[in-house]
Amino acid sequence: MSTEESVAAHYSRGNVEDTLLGMIKAAGGNPDSFAPADLRGADQLHIGGAAATTRVATRAGINVGSHVVDLGSGTGGVARHLAHDFGATVHGVDLTPQFVTAARSLTERTGLSNLATFSQGSILALPFEDNSFDVALMVHVGMNIQDKDRVFAEAARVVRPGGIMAVYDVMLMGGDVEQYPLPWAATPATSFVQPPLAYSDALAQAGFEVDQEVKPLAEGIEFLEKAISSGGPVGVDSLALKNLIAAFRSGLLAPVEIYSHLP
Repeated sequence: MSTEESVAAHYSRGNVEDTLLGMIKAAGGNPDSFAPADLRGADQLHIGGAAATTRVATRAGINVGSHVVDLGSGTGGVARHLAHDFGATVHGVDLTPQFVTAARSLTERTGLSNLATFSQGSILALPFEDNSFDVALMVHVGMNIQDKDRVFAEAARVVRPGGIMAVYDVMLMGGDVEQYPLPWAATPATSFVQPPLAYSDALAQAGFEVDQEVKPLAEGIEFLEKAISSGGPVGVDSLALKNLIAAFRSGLLAPVEIYSHLP
């Protein structure tokens, strides 16, 4: 099994669409027609959830009319958020077939299919023409990507000159990751956390110029504390969350945002 197949298998547990629609129904909503916010962030499992998506999108300059590619789009929560709250047109690409099917279905049920679309595939070989997007966005995906040089080279290819590459990942601050599982990997075999400098170097090699780096560690710890106390996000192993917050508190890992542009 290839690394990409192993990563897809890690995220293919249970029927995520049924789980999310069940949450809507349990809250008294209509599973066939609802607003993205009705999922209460369960479709945005990165550190900070929907609030972090808003922060990253704002810093990346996403607005009405922006054409965005979401690299590793999962069940489409980030794409729907950008479409609904910012008026952006978004195309998501994800390895996991189940996630892409769920993303399309959930997006149709929220009435956003005209703004948010999805493809199953690898972000190492994007199915787009050159200079197709204003912004490339990667949210909590790079931890599963070994060849970050190739990811950013592909992003540079599909982003127009002057466009933005925004990354929000969990990154390595020092030492070695020893405690697994973590939310993105059950073992080290599919975990490729790297320090911010490795990202910046890979971005520069692809032709991007780094503009800003932000480390919202305190917010990340607070978010995880609340998630753990409430039972954790649906589908995320509780031990994985506990291992992650321990790594944050020890200074081993941290959530990091990096913003760059293509000259």
